Amino acid sequence: MSFIELLKANLKIVYRDAGGLFWTIALPVVIYCALSLLPINRFFQLGFSYSHFVLPGIIAYVIMQGGIYGLGYWMVDMRAQGVIKRFLVTPLKQWELALAVVVSRLVVMLAQVALLTVIGVIFFRAPFYWNIISIFVITVLGGGIFLMLGLLISTMAGSYQSAAPITAGIGLPLTFLGNMFFPITALPIAVQWVAKVLPITHVAQGLRAAYSAPFSFAAIQTPLLVLLVWLIIMLGLTVWRFRLKE
Repeated sequence: MSFIELLKANLKIVYRDAGGLFWTIALPVVIYCALSLLPINRFFQLGFSYSHFVLPGIIAYVIMQGGIYGLGYWMVDMRAQGVIKRFLVTPLKQWELALAVVVSRLVVMLAQVALLTVIGVIFFRAPFYWNIISIFVITVLGGGIFLMLGLLISTMAGSYQSAAPITAGIGLPLTFLGNMFFPITALPIAVQWVAKVLPITHVAQGLRAAYSAPFSFAAIQTPLLVLLVWLIIMLGLTVWRFRLKE
């Protein structure tokens, strides 16, 4: 089996799960529409529509969720079913299997980003300045970070039950501190410093800069740098920890 065939096989596994795929795509759309229709503006002095603020936040949430929850649970499940073991009897190297899994999930993430963008622009008049390359790069960097985090979680959990508290313990703090659903300026100063270190904060900040204004490298420079550092860290940890063994 070649790398391309393995990539196709992973994509088929994702797309053949019609129920899981539907909720993976539909749930963020429902959340975004609900938040956009609620009168949340009164709680934050944003100076513009909350639906415009939350669109990049929802996209950042999708990127984070796809790695921590989606891939983490999926790898644990595939290992429990013996699917990973069957892949390992092929001549492929472990890094090729890991890369195929990550790339297949990135494809799903990019499709989600495109769908949410279309809905935001058409139905909620969200600003969009065609900074497609910036959006793509930030999505891939953020996706790579959280997909590798999902792989790491799968090495620490032998079952869905053991993975659940790990994902919750990581995902919930990131959700509240990640600049996705409300500005981090609403947090206490000490907590803001913690939030500014987290990769999800810079995914949201970078996407917000790319969506809300014409291209400016200065506006996305810091998020790109922080995400690149986090990607290198996660890559090192993944190489160290990731073992595809039953």
